[in-house]
Amino acid sequence: MLRFTQAVRCGRPLTRNRFYSSIPTKSRVQLVAELRKLSNAPIIKARQALDENNGDFDAAVQWLEEDMRKSGAAKAEKVKDRATSEGLISISVLEGGMGSRSGSGCVKASIIELNCESDFVSRTEEFARLANDVSEIVAHSQTQQQDTSSPFTTLSVEDLLHLSHKSGTVGSLITDLIARIGENISLRRAMLLTSPTSSNTAYRVASYLHQGRVGALDLISLRPSQSSLFNDDSFIGDLEKLERALAKQTAGFMTLGISEKRNLEDELETVLYEQPFMMLGGENASIPVRKVLDQWQEKWGLEELAVSSFARWEVGRD
Repeated sequence: MLRFTQAVRCGRPLTRNRFYSSIPTKSRVQLVAELRKLSNAPIIKARQALDENNGDFDAAVQWLEEDMRKSGAAKAEKVKDRATSEGLISISVLEGGMGSRSGSGCVKASIIELNCESDFVSRTEEFARLANDVSEIVAHSQTQQQDTSSPFTTLSVEDLLHLSHKSGTVGSLITDLIARIGENISLRRAMLLTSPTSSNTAYRVASYLHQGRVGALDLISLRPSQSSLFNDDSFIGDLEKLERALAKQTAGFMTLGISEKRNLEDELETVLYEQPFMMLGGENASIPVRKVLDQWQEKWGLEELAVSSFARWEVGRD
């Protein structure tokens, strides 16, 4: 806002008017700081952006975006053959994915593995944010189930890299971070969970991440004898505790199957239902998971309670 003032001498206004702005002009140092905050660009690049655009801040922002896109693509090409053995597992469950109070509605979630070269980079906030962003984009994608017999759909990494996002594409998000840190980053795999549609069975998702290195997604199916049970706060609280424990159990053990071995040579402890329910703790810690679920089902008068499907991923392992 501009203020107009007139100087007065001996009762008469002077012929020269002066204007004062209530908004102070930002210094070059402040503009450089803001550019770096917005773009994470090095200080030299932020200064260059201002110089190239005669101090125009908005134009400098656009210049930096274009420069990062070009330099990122060049760096990505240069480091693309480097091995990426470190990284993070990230999971996103859409709002309502844990199941609504009515127990109805489609459940949708995603699990992805994003890799980098070093353990140091995998522990940075920037890398964790990128992994989270990618998993959220995947969860919101409109990908259709390829196999209706399974609620999990393995997604094409190549297709995901071209998936649009408000800041560009998944590929451009990855390239931008490569430009900033100078390490190779790759999206190794991604999977989308979409629950079946049923009029009498409710589906809920339980998820757990252990230090970003191990992740588990459990699809839990339950059929209450009466729908009003989902309005019972005690039931919901007890159910959420059970779900967390199931996801931690799936991640904590080398879980490969639900009710039976995946392969004949597998150990019995790879079967979820046969494992002692250590993650629920208390008196249940030594009782097999399936037996605890049976007891829980009887306690709340459910017609069905089961882990219908799951995904357990570790960084660098299939």
